[in-house]
Amino acid sequence: MVRVVVVLVALLVIEATVYCITGSEVLTRVEEILSREKDRESLVELVLYRDGKEKERREMRIWNSGKEKRVVKFVSPESIKGIGVLSLPNGEMYVYLPAYKRVRAIHGSAKDQSFQATDFSYREIGSFNYSQDFEAEILSEDQNNYVLALKRKPNSEWSYDKVLMVVCKNTFLPKKLEMYERDRIKKVLEILETDKKGNYYILSRIKMTTLTANTSTEVILKDVKFDQGLENKGIFTQRFLER
Repeated sequence: MVRVVVVLVALLVIEATVYCITGSEVLTRVEEILSREKDRESLVELVLYRDGKEKERREMRIWNSGKEKRVVKFVSPESIKGIGVLSLPNGEMYVYLPAYKRVRAIHGSAKDQSFQATDFSYREIGSFNYSQDFEAEILSEDQNNYVLALKRKPNSEWSYDKVLMVVCKNTFLPKKLEMYERDRIKKVLEILETDKKGNYYILSRIKMTTLTANTSTEVILKDVKFDQGLENKGIFTQRFLER
């Protein structure tokens, strides 16, 4: 009888552990923490590597409002200065190329193309938003981390079939992502450093590696400003993209 009771208690503990939080809830908390502020402006340094050797350094500015509005514009070098991307809700995305002095829309699979020879796609640069396009479940967990398996939703345009995400249990900040296409790993995103500014967390240093090309791009946040009322300043418009 005692043995039966022990087994039942053990099963209840296991069940409680399994159902205490879902993968969707973990992913929602991750994205809420990373977009808690009203808006954000960042000065970012990009370091491009090929075969493990530094190839080039660039600077750009990123403006964010929530998870779905952002503008990314290169500041240097002069050869790419002014090139920018505008992302809006409902999948709207635009690119501005100063050489042509025009804004053009980006549709479908073009969003997954490399953003100006970096390891980030147009869809990924300056963004951390997966819940709209992926279903999340907890694949495994230990004392410190959750491992989420994100599976692409049927109506999603993303090229990744699956993303594995390691999330810290204490902070609900991501630590590592592996991106898969046709069950083969294509890219790895490593969160190398995080920081906290007041009540806001930031991924202050990250690195995206494209395994198939042996290239990587490191992103280093050099200056971050929060809650400046960017919506009222006309930042998230095609007109601002052209400035």
